[in-house]
Amino acid sequence: MSDFYTPQLDPLHPTRHLKVLDTPFGPRSVYDSVSFCNRCGSCQQACPTYLLTAQETFSPRGRNQLVRLIAEGKLKLANNRALAEQALNTCLLCGRCTQACAGKIPTAEHMLELRRALRSQPLPRLLFKLLSCRTSHPHTFARLVRTGLWLRRIGLLRAARACGLTHLPGLNWLNHADDILPAYPARADRDAWREARVNPPADPTLLYLPSLEAEFFMPSLALAVLTWIRQKHRPLVLANVSSGLFAYVYGDLRQSRRQLRRLILRHGAVQNGTLPLLTDSVDVYLFLRRAPQLFAAWPHWQKKAQQFARHVVFVTDFLSAKAISADKSARVRLDCGALFAREGAPFDQARKILKTHFKKNFVECLYKDADVPAFGYNFVRGNLGEKICMSAVQSIARTQTGTVFTLSGLSALELNFYLKRFYPQAQADHFARLNG
Repeated sequence: MSDFYTPQLDPLHPTRHLKVLDTPFGPRSVYDSVSFCNRCGSCQQACPTYLLTAQETFSPRGRNQLVRLIAEGKLKLANNRALAEQALNTCLLCGRCTQACAGKIPTAEHMLELRRALRSQPLPRLLFKLLSCRTSHPHTFARLVRTGLWLRRIGLLRAARACGLTHLPGLNWLNHADDILPAYPARADRDAWREARVNPPADPTLLYLPSLEAEFFMPSLALAVLTWIRQKHRPLVLANVSSGLFAYVYGDLRQSRRQLRRLILRHGAVQNGTLPLLTDSVDVYLFLRRAPQLFAAWPHWQKKAQQFARHVVFVTDFLSAKAISADKSARVRLDCGALFAREGAPFDQARKILKTHFKKNFVECLYKDADVPAFGYNFVRGNLGEKICMSAVQSIARTQTGTVFTLSGLSALELNFYLKRFYPQAQADHFARLNG
């Protein structure tokens, strides 16, 4: 009698996919995980895209059923590629469905597995190549970004937009990037951030892995994080180091593994891997905490990843309500937009700090209130980002919120763009900048 064969999305290319998914109920294969969905519908009212479209295909259970049928061979990818890509590109990967699901089914991970099977690229090609360069050629990437920011500062991008050049195929993303990016940072912030990177402490007690936006576009965020952690630690900044998250979400899983191995080795080279590794992006934090599932087929590396993941911390671990001096009379709320999950220690700690400091002026969000799409979703082709962001703005206006705190710098930039246009009475900021 032959062994039971577990259906796979892409059996000819197993290294392009995860072998198992780590779930609250233990490790499961992708097929086992998606098969646990019994289509009860608990997730539907929590899904932003289903609330907008009211289409079963764009509900979490519809997406899970799509993955299961493709794995079982009952739905051919070649004949249904357009439908599969539409279901993929409209999924926020936000984890709201997992939060509402009794079985904690990781629909976002299923969607990424489908993307790897399709080998589709949801980002504009030029943007994808630019961001991929950070992994393969980090120094070149840094020079390109700084050159682009300088060209933007002298008005070249504004002139290109006025002439319509940015509306050419493949360049539309430049318009949105120009809209959301902040003004050129102050010289004092740039100088202080440069000094923090080039003058490492001789005996560090913590490693700081800044997000892409904090390192290149929002040095004030990176400096705010350093201000908090320097009260107890001597931080060593890992400058221009990729976590592997970008390749995990938009690129090749094998490249993500390679980048994660480098980060694990770099962490292990400092104080024998005993130091905390801090990040200011909740997306990066959630990804690094899930690192062991990328190495299920390599026990040696999985053990290293498990040890590494235990040292990953988020900026909320270093903040306390007692140290906050922000005006208590302002109405605030917490935006829980993130990849993969909306619950756990960072969200609980941030909510507790805000409730303790602002008391009755902390606005509790309903489970239907939209969050800002995370990790560059608004650059994805065929997305529903604008409608979802507008739903978030409407909720903010309805509750007359003054400041919205996010756990990601990119989410704050995205939300601020829409708030300035449609509800300028409110603003968004990263949680680490509670004191301005």
